[in-house]
Amino acid sequence: MLIDLRYHVVTLVAVFLALAVGILVGSSFLAGTSVERQVARGLEQEFGKLRTENHDQQITINNLNDQSKKRDDFDRAAAPMLVDGRLLHNRVAIIQTGDYSEATQSAKSILEEAGAHVASITTISDLNSETASDQARRAVELITGGPANSDPVALILDGIARSVVAGTDLRTMNILEQKGLITKVGKYDHRVQTVVLVGGSKEKDLQDSQLNDLALIDKLQSYGVLTIVAAEPAYAVTSYIRAYHRKNISTVDDVDQPMGQVSLVCMLAGETGNFGVKKSADRVVPAYLESKEWRIKSRR
Repeated sequence: MLIDLRYHVVTLVAVFLALAVGILVGSSFLAGTSVERQVARGLEQEFGKLRTENHDQQITINNLNDQSKKRDDFDRAAAPMLVDGRLLHNRVAIIQTGDYSEATQSAKSILEEAGAHVASITTISDLNSETASDQARRAVELITGGPANSDPVALILDGIARSVVAGTDLRTMNILEQKGLITKVGKYDHRVQTVVLVGGSKEKDLQDSQLNDLALIDKLQSYGVLTIVAAEPAYAVTSYIRAYHRKNISTVDDVDQPMGQVSLVCMLAGETGNFGVKKSADRVVPAYLESKEWRIKSRR
């Protein structure tokens, strides 16, 4: 609704400019005539109506923005209560493949509110750039002790998946970090069977990056990950969600929003599906929140 109103305001401004131009052009042809005065009077009246409508629309937009902020404040206050204790004793790893670090932090915060232990956060740089390709070859040579093969990116993704899941190859992660291919936070010393993948990009049309994500999902599953949930922020310029659907994993497309964060926790607790606000979503929120189980729990 807010977007439509903003477009309406832009349209009104365009109309005002057109009217102003019309008055100037018309006056050059009709100067000094009664017709000019009649046209000018009519245009002024119309201009006044549009200006009043524009003012009213701006008030409506301000009111809606204020209501939206208050709802967001309520949602953020309520989200921790909705997920409290849902992920106790769960060990989770987060891998960020996109460039929305704030979405990663949103995921981390709500997982910890739900009682999960976030063992590690791994951020993968853009492996498709020319600089990253050179560094990837050098990293592979250090890791393997031999020349890099024709697809160093595949070996890099394999090393990341193995290190995150198995927790037995910190040397590989250290080399990748030294070469600027990843950043890492946390510990990589225990097995992890649950991974949250945070994608989405601020750039347009990054098909290669999405393909890397799909390859990484295959690698994670090959090393024994039982649950992979993919997430991204609601306003990602390039969405990875439809690409993730090709791997038949659960997704949430608004993890930067409280309802998306609650959906993330519910999926890690066992619910499956595609949740969020985009056309690629099946539902806005998990069915758990509408269930008898939830109603009983919420009364306790």
